[in-house]
Parts: sequence; structure tokens; C-alpha cells
Amino acid sequence: MTVQTQAPARHATRLTLALAAIAGLILAMFYMASPVLGTHVTPTPINSGNPTCGDFDDQFGQTWTQLKVESPGNGIFTDGTLTVTITNFVNSSSGTPGSFNWSSNIGVDAVFVKAGTDKHNLYVYNPEATSDTGLGPQSGTGNGISHISFCYDADPPPSVPASVPASVPASVPASVPGSVEGSVGGGTGTPAASLPNTALGLAGSGPLATIFFGAVLIASLGALAYANVAAVRRRS
Repeated sequence: MTVQTQAPARHATRLTLALAAIAGLILAMFYMASPVLGTHVTPTPINSGNPTCGDFDDQFGQTWTQLKVESPGNGIFTDGTLTVTITNFVNSSSGTPGSFNWSSNIGVDAVFVKAGTDKHNLYVYNPEATSDTGLGPQSGTGNGISHISFCYDADPPPSVPASVPASVPASVPASVPGSVEGSVGGGTGTPAASLPNTALGLAGSGPLATIFFGAVLIASLGALAYANVAAVRRRS
């Protein structure tokens, strides 16, 4: 009699554990598929001078191009390659430093926030980021935002070797069967458009997806607890 009550409990336990494992795996897939965005990066204090992005090249081993926003505020700023949108801009010089959020069309390596005094901040992103929130200079009286420099390294366009033939030779060897399709050598095809980085048709790790799969995990664990309680009651 004990064997009969324990067998269904073991079966329910195995099924519940399998459901819990599947739910956990799906949650992990959602977090892996979500884009990496820089948020609340710890800044590096810069306490002197008025550096540009190029002044940090040796320190970080990169060659950076600079998009400098001289009169910062909410809006869109571009140099033709990098386009940055600044939002929630607040400037202050009475003890509380200014702050802002930003987003961009390509990856940004660093953002230098120049203060009205000499208490600047440098935000470095590794890997590159396309957004961040709450940037500003160091705290202190008179530390409004003087200007903002966005540092990036644009990837150069791919070069085409000079030896690539301009056209396909007109002559075809007589030994080639007429039914064989001709091939073009030396060219590089245009890659297909990449699909968005999503998991199971949902972009990133949005709150609805997290709530749904969290509910699945909780329900699975609840079923496991119920099966164990039921098994104990049958034994008693």
C-alpha cells in the first residue's frame, strides 16, 4: 500500500522539477537576449583642466572621436556619424550638480561631463553603450554642467581589394556543360538584414515576460509542495 501512494508522488515530483527547470531556463534565455545598456556607470573623477576625448586615448588605449555639446540641454545633437538624444536635462549651480539622460544611434565609449568648476566626471563604457541615465559632474557649489563630450570610435568601412576583377570574363571553357549554372567570383554579397535580438518573439527581458515566466516557476514550485504534502497525508 505504501508503494502505491509513493509512486504517484514520485511521478508528480519529477514532473514538477522538470517544469521548474524549463521555466528557469526560459528566464535565463530572456536575460541573455536583452540588449546591454549602460545604466548608472560609476564615473571617474577628473579634477583639473578641460580635456577632450583625444586626451584620454593613451589612458584607455583607444582613438576616440568627439561629439561636443557646447550648450547642453534637451535635444538631438549630431556630427553626421554619432547622433545623441539628451533628455531630462537639469542644470544647477547651487550645490546640487546638474544631471541628464542620453541615448545614441551607435555605441559610445565614454561621456565626459565638464563642470562649471574643476569637479568633472568621466563615464567609461566597456562594452560600448547606447544609453545611460543620471549623468552629471561631481557634487559641489557651482558645479553646473558646462558642456558634454561624447567619445566614440566609428568603425571604418570595409575596403575592397584592388585585385577584384571588374567583370566576369566573357569566355567560358567549351568543356563546361551548358546546363551548369555560371558563378561569379571575387565578389562579396550583401548580407541579409539581421533579425532583432529577441527570444521567443519577445524583445529583451520586458516586465511582462519576466512576470509570466516567474509565475510559471512559482506555480511549478507550488505544485511540487502540494505533491509532497499529498504524499505525506496518504502515508498517514
